[in-house]
Amino acid sequence: MKRAAGIFLLACCLPGPTPLPAAPRLDSFRRLPVLEQGRVKPLDTVARNLLRQLSGRASLAGMDAAAWLARVLFTPAATLDDRVFRVDSPELLAAIGIDGEGRSHCSFADLRPGLNRLHALAYRYAGAGAERPGRFEREIVRLFQNVSAYYGLLDAFSFARPDGALTTGTPRAPAILPLGSDRDGPWLAPATAHARAASLPAPIRREIALLSEAARAYAADAEQEFDRALEEFSRSLQERLGSAAVRSWRIHLEIGYNRVAPFLLAAWAYGLALLLLMLSPLVCRRLLLRVSILLLLAGFGLHGGGILVRMAITSRPPVTNLYETFVFVAWTAVALGLVMARLQKQGPGLPAGALSGLALLVIAGRFGLEGDTMGMLAAVLDSNLWLATHVVTIALGYAGFVVAGIIGHVVLIQEFSPGRPSAPRAGTVRSLYSVLAFGLVFTAIGTLMGGIWADQSWGRFWGWDPKENGALLIIAWCAALFHARLAGWIGPIGMAAGSVGALVCVALAWFGVNLLGLGLHAYGFTSGAARGLLVFIACELLFLAVALPLARKKRHAVQVDEPGNRREEA
Repeated sequence: MKRAAGIFLLACCLPGPTPLPAAPRLDSFRRLPVLEQGRVKPLDTVARNLLRQLSGRASLAGMDAAAWLARVLFTPAATLDDRVFRVDSPELLAAIGIDGEGRSHCSFADLRPGLNRLHALAYRYAGAGAERPGRFEREIVRLFQNVSAYYGLLDAFSFARPDGALTTGTPRAPAILPLGSDRDGPWLAPATAHARAASLPAPIRREIALLSEAARAYAADAEQEFDRALEEFSRSLQERLGSAAVRSWRIHLEIGYNRVAPFLLAAWAYGLALLLLMLSPLVCRRLLLRVSILLLLAGFGLHGGGILVRMAITSRPPVTNLYETFVFVAWTAVALGLVMARLQKQGPGLPAGALSGLALLVIAGRFGLEGDTMGMLAAVLDSNLWLATHVVTIALGYAGFVVAGIIGHVVLIQEFSPGRPSAPRAGTVRSLYSVLAFGLVFTAIGTLMGGIWADQSWGRFWGWDPKENGALLIIAWCAALFHARLAGWIGPIGMAAGSVGALVCVALAWFGVNLLGLGLHAYGFTSGAARGLLVFIACELLFLAVALPLARKKRHAVQVDEPGNRREEA
């Protein structure tokens, strides 16, 4: 794993997905270890997660996340007009008495007149006696939480300013000061440590003083002094905790991972590959096909490298949370597409793999906006053995169904599209059967493994939990499809429509059950997912309602497979 991590670090010298340069004077700032949500991580990661949470962006006004966070911590007055708060609708701003016409982002100065109203509404909607909030109510609470998080950062280093006075009353900053000589002990935010300085050991008091020097140097634009103070601060931490705790290879690896953004690059590669595949029948077929394959392979390599790096950073299997399921299923779906393309050159493997990878990474990016995607696990999930077996196996099954669902769309479109040769259609149908069987086998095995894990964790093999019911729904649906196919009740058109239905079942079992807020498996964040899920299901049902009649009309009701052997096709 360390060898793979070293190889990935070499790639960090390559430019990242954005043209923003890394400010040299912030290198020491980025590397500072922080204890957040139970995990020690570089301050660079904290900055990126916070900026994405507040604004939905990776950068702000030409600054990367670390540069923005440094301004907020050390020169807070200069950031009050930064449009950092994402606002999804003008109605939200109108509700707190602010003109929001034409705005998608607001600054703290813009929101200041409506803060009291925002606080009152958020308290009402998030109260213990409040009804289950709708989309508008959730957005009010989200905006209030984001404003509160930013507001607390403004005085994180107020003790280093000349007057030393607090203006917000509740300074909140990353915990970058560990107490004692053990990194697993408590960590303090700078303002909290400064308030308790008299009772702290001399080395920690010196580190507080160094942080104060760094804050004053940044405000005075003294680059060398700022860097020197943070370097001395890091050396002091190394003396107390050991060099491995502060300059850990994981810290450097995570900074490299943040800079390269492999999943973003992979998504671009998949998108370009898909575009070239769509253009290849029209012009330069061979050239575009070869370039698309290279792009798909490049994205696949970046994608897999990113997964390996995350495993090295967390010392966990590839799937531990909802975000990582999308990432891993996307990678597996691309792998299936490449294998199918290798076995059948004119089949749908390449476009199915590219589309699956792109769509799932885009969805993963949406879930990645909500915070650290490498956070601590729920206690019941803290088992590398079962995460590496049950969860990974289920994810492999999901990947099979995703690809099968896409191929099912292709089969139905081919059936009612005029003037297409029969050979690609037959190959597409064979690919559909294979990948659907792949999904069924791995989902069934993974479900049995889940039952064993449940018996060890909760003392029962099966409890009709919503997630368990979702897995059973997938297996029952696909088993019914294959039995109906063997019995001659349905043919390629029916199997294609059934694979689209299997994709809907997977979506419900994958993260739809979390919308219920019930059961022992509701671990994933699902705010705002209900609308997307319903739109997806509605679109699939509409597609089937249009495609099935057209396909049946185009195709003969009965087709002769072999002399004397007739089979019902629809």
